[in-house]
Amino acid sequence: MTAQVLIDAFRLPAQAQVDQRIPKKLLVEQGAPTAADKRLINDTIDELWWQATLKPGTVGVPAFHVAPMKATSETAPTDGAGSAVAGPSDVGAASADATDVIEIALVSAQLRPPTREAQARRLMQLIHRAIPYPVLLVAQAPEGTVLSLAHKRASLGEAGKWVLADSADTHAFDPAQPTSAETQFMASLALEQMPHSAVTDLRALYQAVADRITALAVAQVTGHFKAPEAAAATPAASVAAQRQALAERSRLIDQLVSARNTAAKARQMSQRVELNLQIQRLQRQLQELQDRLAT
Repeated sequence: MTAQVLIDAFRLPAQAQVDQRIPKKLLVEQGAPTAADKRLINDTIDELWWQATLKPGTVGVPAFHVAPMKATSETAPTDGAGSAVAGPSDVGAASADATDVIEIALVSAQLRPPTREAQARRLMQLIHRAIPYPVLLVAQAPEGTVLSLAHKRASLGEAGKWVLADSADTHAFDPAQPTSAETQFMASLALEQMPHSAVTDLRALYQAVADRITALAVAQVTGHFKAPEAAAATPAASVAAQRQALAERSRLIDQLVSARNTAAKARQMSQRVELNLQIQRLQRQLQELQDRLAT
């Protein structure tokens, strides 16, 4: 299984290994909110394994605990306010700092062909939500292997449920036959290679892996992989800017495809000229974004 190459890239100590199969029944019970999700799990997942557990006793990285908030007149709850606040809070983007990180689970999922990309993405969401710890999820799909992460917090509206606050997924690739950038990406995942800033606590370690996923996405554009700590003196701000630039690039590509399709069907010369000018402008903006990502 090529996914094992990516799992081995973390170079975890022997005491972190678990190698325990997770019954699909458990995932159906804990992480499938709809009948369609239950069918998707049963029809698409071949095997689900808990590969390893990263916690202070197995990898030597301290747990992360949220600093207690002092109640103030603005933060203290008022009578009758609980139910009104709980619902909307689950819908909006929540801070990933809102929950302790006492361990990280390394989980692998083998998906059966033919699994479409949208189905694979949904399955990864379900797995993240079902496991009450941050998950390093290595999903082996028909089109390739994906490493998926998702910050989450306990639901404010449903006891025992989790809300995904932010996620990061690699593109599907073959870890057994990686490109140069993918090789460097996997090398950067090794626990022993992580800088001190990434092993101050488990949340920092989890975020460091997420930042490397962003760096790999940048390398897909620039052709060069840079580990976040090597890219800037303030990696958090740099990574946020990279993610924003990647989102903008995706939007521009969609607009460019739409403009080209419209231009191909246009019959009036004036419309073609206008669309060609729009295409040229979008191409310039894409080049500017690519140059920005390369710096």
